[in-house]
Amino acid sequence: MKKVLTILIFLVGDVCFATNRKKLFQDIIDKHDARVAPFDTAADTIPLSLTVSLMTIREVSEKGQTISLSFWMYMIWQDHRLTWTPSSYGGIDSAVTTSKYVWTPTSVCLYNEINEDKCFTDERPVSLTPSGWSSYVTSRESVTQCTIDISMYPFDLHNCTLYVGNLFDNVDFFKFNLDYSSFNTQYFVQNEEWDLINTNVREVFFVSGNTSYQQVHFDVIVKRRPAHVLLSVLLPIIMLSVLNIFCFVLPIESGEKMGTSMAIFLTFAVFLTIINDSMPKSDKTPYFTVYLVTQLLISGLTVVLESIVICVHFKEQENPTDKVFPLDSTATDNTKSKLKNGLCKRFKISGKRLDNIFMIFVIFTDLASLITFLALTL
Repeated sequence: MKKVLTILIFLVGDVCFATNRKKLFQDIIDKHDARVAPFDTAADTIPLSLTVSLMTIREVSEKGQTISLSFWMYMIWQDHRLTWTPSSYGGIDSAVTTSKYVWTPTSVCLYNEINEDKCFTDERPVSLTPSGWSSYVTSRESVTQCTIDISMYPFDLHNCTLYVGNLFDNVDFFKFNLDYSSFNTQYFVQNEEWDLINTNVREVFFVSGNTSYQQVHFDVIVKRRPAHVLLSVLLPIIMLSVLNIFCFVLPIESGEKMGTSMAIFLTFAVFLTIINDSMPKSDKTPYFTVYLVTQLLISGLTVVLESIVICVHFKEQENPTDKVFPLDSTATDNTKSKLKNGLCKRFKISGKRLDNIFMIFVIFTDLASLITFLALTL
């Protein structure tokens, strides 16, 4: 008997509560014309606050110059026609309907969206409070224009902006309230390639004639994660450049200098061909690409320098000293001997000495190119 009585009490309470909510909808929402805005002229302009809750960075396209984001958009405004006294409706202090039954600011648009669906016109839930505050919530998979400069790749940093504005600024009289607009990253999920560095909300005005147009810009500052590029591309390139230097350490008599330098040069060429597919495509050439090409040229130059060293070395063995500096037949034997031992020792460069000079030159060039690349990008 007690169980039956308890169930009846709950049912009566639910019916009463549902009756109050039904009465609220009949008195307030059903009488509301969703086609009519809560203002008549510019003097009745209402404040509208925006909040973007960023969920994730889906993709940054260097070739398409776009950024793809997933986010929630919250729009909050006050409609004085949708007010009620909670005590008159059983203490109900909130209600939820859809944008089909209440007015929403459908002229709010994302100006740099590249897809057709630029404005927030979808039918979505709208929450209401007794004081008339209305909150419209919608989700968006957005692809917006963003200038991507990959000159600093793989240490590049980009500032991508969502341009939000009123499409009919001279008809829909609401003003964006920057004081209560925000960028929320509480539920943000990191991207595997990009780090979210910072977000910002700012107000921008565009003047056309005697009229100024207001926009709210939501800045998303992202930075590429360089670890993968450094380990899979830069580190092997540095190792190959070090191997280039060891070509000059090999003894000339070993007969492996040309073979080793050619093998390293071909390795450079094949490796750069492979990583070319993973490099971002853009009309701007990254400093990283310039560094890679420089290392390929140094490797090719090493082959040429080693050829010179080997040529000079074997010329030394073929040509005796008296053939290097031929003297006049009238000179005495003593004069010939002095000139041979003095001038030849002074001006003649051996293959081994030339090898050391070229090695120092290549080491300096490698270090200079690496330091220049890091100085320009870091």
